[in-house]
Amino acid sequence: MTSSATVTDKIVESIADPRNIRVGCALAAGADPDSDYLGIALTTVRAGDAYQNCLDRFVPSAAGWVPVVVLGALLAAAGGLYWMLPRWKGRRGRVVPVEGRPLDGPGEGPGDGRADGGGELRAVLDELVEVAGLSGRPPRFVIAPAEVTASAVVFGRLRRYAVCLHGGLVARRRQDPEGFRAVVLHELAHIRNRDVDVTYATVALWRVFLVAVLPAYLVWIALDLRSSAASAVLGPAERLGMAHELVLSAAMIAFVHLARADVLRTRETYADLDARAWGADAGAWRGPGSVRASGARRLWGAFVALWRTHPSWDRRVASLSDPRELFAPHAGTLFVAGATSTIVGDQMADLLPGVRQGWALGPLTALLAGLIAAIPGVALWRGVARAVLTGGRVPSGLRAGWWLGVGLVVGELLTSTTSGSTRWLPRHPEAFALLIVMSVGILCWTAQYAELSVRSWRGRTLRPAMLLGLAATWAVFALWYAWWQSEGHVLTMGWAYSGTGIREALEHDLPGTVPGHEGALSAIAMALPVLLPIGADPMMLWAAALLWLLPLLGWLRRRSRDAATPRWVRSALRGVSGPVRGPAVLLPPLRRPLYAAGTGALVCWAGIVAVMASMHTWQPPVDRRYGTYLLVFLASVLIVLVCGTAVTAALTAASTARFPLLLALVAAGTTALFGLAGLFLLGSFDGCLGPLNTLSSTCHWLPGGIWSATKILLPLVLGLGLFVSAAAALLGMGARRVGRWALRRGRRTARDPLAVGQAVRRTPRRPGPRRERVVARRVWVGVTCGAVLALNATAILPRGDDGRPARASLTKEQLVPREAIPAASPQVLGLQTDAWLRLGGRNLTGRFGAEVLGIVTALQDKSALTDRGFAARRIRPHCIAVERVVTEAGRYLPLPDPRAQQRWARLQRRGAQAGADCRRAIAEGRFPVFTKAMRDFLGITEATTELLGLIAAQAAPGEPPAAGGPAQPSSGTPNRTAGAAGAP
Repeated sequence: MTSSATVTDKIVESIADPRNIRVGCALAAGADPDSDYLGIALTTVRAGDAYQNCLDRFVPSAAGWVPVVVLGALLAAAGGLYWMLPRWKGRRGRVVPVEGRPLDGPGEGPGDGRADGGGELRAVLDELVEVAGLSGRPPRFVIAPAEVTASAVVFGRLRRYAVCLHGGLVARRRQDPEGFRAVVLHELAHIRNRDVDVTYATVALWRVFLVAVLPAYLVWIALDLRSSAASAVLGPAERLGMAHELVLSAAMIAFVHLARADVLRTRETYADLDARAWGADAGAWRGPGSVRASGARRLWGAFVALWRTHPSWDRRVASLSDPRELFAPHAGTLFVAGATSTIVGDQMADLLPGVRQGWALGPLTALLAGLIAAIPGVALWRGVARAVLTGGRVPSGLRAGWWLGVGLVVGELLTSTTSGSTRWLPRHPEAFALLIVMSVGILCWTAQYAELSVRSWRGRTLRPAMLLGLAATWAVFALWYAWWQSEGHVLTMGWAYSGTGIREALEHDLPGTVPGHEGALSAIAMALPVLLPIGADPMMLWAAALLWLLPLLGWLRRRSRDAATPRWVRSALRGVSGPVRGPAVLLPPLRRPLYAAGTGALVCWAGIVAVMASMHTWQPPVDRRYGTYLLVFLASVLIVLVCGTAVTAALTAASTARFPLLLALVAAGTTALFGLAGLFLLGSFDGCLGPLNTLSSTCHWLPGGIWSATKILLPLVLGLGLFVSAAAALLGMGARRVGRWALRRGRRTARDPLAVGQAVRRTPRRPGPRRERVVARRVWVGVTCGAVLALNATAILPRGDDGRPARASLTKEQLVPREAIPAASPQVLGLQTDAWLRLGGRNLTGRFGAEVLGIVTALQDKSALTDRGFAARRIRPHCIAVERVVTEAGRYLPLPDPRAQQRWARLQRRGAQAGADCRRAIAEGRFPVFTKAMRDFLGITEATTELLGLIAAQAAPGEPPAAGGPAQPSSGTPNRTAGAAGAP
């Protein structure tokens, strides 16, 4: 759907803007097609509203109803095909009713040669329909005499289905009645599972895309490739952009086919299981024996199997005896889900106007995050529940997270929003590791929380616990996926902020200086662009709280080996022979993470004391302590608290066998809570601590001052710090696995008698009877949850006097790093300057020069300096016009060449000042000011002539503007350079 809408939108957009004026606006803003998306986006950020004004003024837009009508037509065509497919499959001449004419093959009836000679076949079919529970609305049965295979197929629509029996199956009914029953029950299971309509609707939409949309898309690309040959400068970038589009299209077709094939294979397996449960003979699934193949052939066979819509016979037989494969998250499914979701999100952002910069980006990314997280999340919950109940190996989530993360990375690479038009890979592909770490961490947490819930949930059904866990997974994944889409993906292109400019703004806005600590302020300036968006997001604290408070609630229940079997377990294991026993509700004690949290809190307190002692040695006067000095203090305390919680989490995970990530997060959250409490207590007595005094010099109990600083740190310590601790816990889990592997390998290679030929048998230690303090544990969990929720509700950002967030003096010129926008080649600079002239620059410079020339011409009259009335009539209108032109030039795009822009900006300042002096001098009769203004205009005349000559020399030769709009200096598709220019 989104691919069809995107293709339609691109074609309509190219028809509405055949001269690609959109690209002209990007070039006029300084976008370099040879640069990556970061450089292009930063040029438009530097241009400000002038770029959008250029688009609104010059770029023709297609009527909004055109793509909607085209997409509606495609949906109507798909609906018509869905409606006609059953008619085509059931057309006369291809199938006959069971009671119809004789078969071409051997007769079934007793001597009359008809398909159902004595009603015997009809009776068998009626019996199978009743076994499948479809007697209320039975399907129609037909026979395809020309089909010689022993198979069948279901077709139909809207609960009006038909089962088509192939002639070979009917002919073999007597020789293999059990096989006949199994095939028919399998097809009836499809109807019972209600997957026929979804299958045929998907097939109809897919065929319409291949027949109607894809050919038009390929024709459009071919035309753009031909037009791109007209530009020697933009042609290579345009052709590489078209290559990106072709690779993306091929990948989307492959991904859709893989997803469709996986769904169809799963549907067949479920139908097999249902048919077997209804009494079908397992021997009916006998297939040709598979020959044991080599490793390479086995890998090739597995790859080919991914593209088939039916599972192999070996897999079908294995699923009947052990359906674990239906409960395990498949690598291919997760990979395709991650890649296609990323591509769909990018296409939807392009389809909806203003999404990338507007409020709709959050809901869109949240919806996509829910779709991405739901697939592996549900699969992990199913797999964990089955493994716990059957005693199998519980999925860790590591493999699922890896394949989901790889799919997200591949999707980002295919959309090319991070690489630009001239590169296949971004400049810093290592930043994609953040996506993989994010996926692995979230799915490992999901798997462990699922196991915790399965082992401890005592309700009638497991569904509430699963929905709660999936909601937490969705919230956390949506938070970080939204951050990646808005901020994180920029890291793959480079650093988008100027540390020097931010530091200068900090020094300007904050009182006090930091002598000898310029390096600390520079580091803070580099970190602020990352920390401020995180601290400003109110979801950060709540999502982090879910990660450790939700598992903590599991310890509210009483632990017992002999607890009654939950009702949901009895329901899940219905039909299993033998006594039904639920999973053991033996959760690890909370003592170990609480001991680790206590140790970590002591380390954090010691670190805060060390920071305060160090800050005391260069304590400035009182009036200078709440500027850069306070900023350095808060940054140092933040480092101490985050590092303390991360180390605590890593050590806890490395020393814990069960639920390591959950317990590590509980330890980290408790450490952060105690660390903030220590900061508050020490800060409240600031001034009474002697060599530890930092912000105060007088001894008073002042909790208000340090509370304001603590609230600033809350979202970073209890929010970001918890996610950093989760990453550290993953490292601890990995270190534990590596250590155990090395220990086992060392024991195998040891030469002592116990290690050779036999394994060391270990007798598990039985813990002695320990009195369970349920009340104390519940009180502790309740107090902790209440404290965290109260702190989350009070966390705010620094605000100004009017209640709005405080504003800085940082300008766009300071924010944009100069090194991120490389100098353009002479050819590209020529195109940029030419576009700048055609889209408004020629009009502004011409009017400016004409008004200045009018003033100079009027000065040649003898009355210009002696007659005030003459000056008011002949000169003053030109002075006012100069001011007006300068105002309009300030709202227009800057010149692409920085040196020319400096001269142009200097001319504007001089013209504005001279025009204002001229206007006031004439009105007030101030002759000295008037003469000075006239001398300034004489100098401006000469500088304007030089600037216009420089601009003309830089501009590429182009044809005059066509009627109704400016000429476009580019060719090819507008969605490469202009698309990046529209990025934030």
